[in-house]
Amino acid sequence: MKSMICALVVLFVLVCGQAGSAAPGPVRAQLDTVGFAVDREDFARVLYAARQAEGLDDPGERGVRRGAWPAAAVILPHDDYLYAGRTAVHALPYLQARRWVVFGVCHACRRIGVRDDLLFDDYDAWRIAGREFPVDKDLRAVLRERLGDDAVVTRERHAREHSIEALLPWIGAAAGDYTFVPILVPGMEPDRLDSLSARVAGILADVCHQNGWVMGRDLAIAISADAVHYGCDGWGDHPYNVFGCDEAGHAAARAQDITLAEATLAGPLTTAGIHSFIRLVWDTTGPEYPAYPYRITWCGLYSIPFGLSVARQWRNDMGAAPLTGDLVHYGDSITDGRLECDVKHLGVTAPNTLRHWVGYPAVVYR
Repeated sequence: MKSMICALVVLFVLVCGQAGSAAPGPVRAQLDTVGFAVDREDFARVLYAARQAEGLDDPGERGVRRGAWPAAAVILPHDDYLYAGRTAVHALPYLQARRWVVFGVCHACRRIGVRDDLLFDDYDAWRIAGREFPVDKDLRAVLRERLGDDAVVTRERHAREHSIEALLPWIGAAAGDYTFVPILVPGMEPDRLDSLSARVAGILADVCHQNGWVMGRDLAIAISADAVHYGCDGWGDHPYNVFGCDEAGHAAARAQDITLAEATLAGPLTTAGIHSFIRLVWDTTGPEYPAYPYRITWCGLYSIPFGLSVARQWRNDMGAAPLTGDLVHYGDSITDGRLECDVKHLGVTAPNTLRHWVGYPAVVYR
């Protein structure tokens, strides 16, 4: 077994190549050095263990299954790799684009009162899991210029947020060398979300038309989001535990998550479906809104509808058929448990008990 893992590590490093050799400008350092792999070897071992646990193909194929169609958009979880890795690997066969726009959760934005504007970085690359992932500075410049005052550059917010960095090695394991544009999505009202996402979609459509790019092959969207945060302990002043904190409560909350994902995220991607997600997950009439916006505590209540709205309108602006979503896997930190994995520098940042657990969606759009 050890020789097989060592061979996998070597293969993974060779496949990844030297993508992201030292960038001339600022490089963002990894924030979460506990829940996410900090070197290539540990990530390779996580990838191998997750695929083995899920009964998937040889990870030496970089996660690209023969005949798999390229995803135009994907929702991936950003929790600890030892919990969420078994969900993330199910999406890998479909991640084939050369460039990605990654919409992340801004966890701190509600607390500090940041709303309405899209948050951009100014790094040349991000160094995650021992590899540098180059930012697509040209595409980022176009987006920032055309969005004007609606695009705010904040290195600080990106440096302190883990939701985007979590996805980069998973995308790289499937797509190989790629560039990306990281964008954090804070809270905003539905009308603002619709109008701003339509502007982003129009910019992406124009860029694709000008360069002859194809959705899914040349440019795609990745959305960072965990599902429900459930339990009686460790969730601060607003624990979400409407079904109770026992086996029956876990089963009911898990079933609610799957039903929500299948009803609003899977199937044809429509404005009605996106607004249904907003209506079911947001609580816009609550006494503490927008400081506490949850009806159901999905960590992605803004990144999901914004990213999907961009994908839907972008597809429409390209004059192509609507996208369709497939829920390729739903996991949670209780059902999947902690991944058995021979790693050196990888742990977990929270418990996985009936009183504190997280759900994980993996949805791909074609």
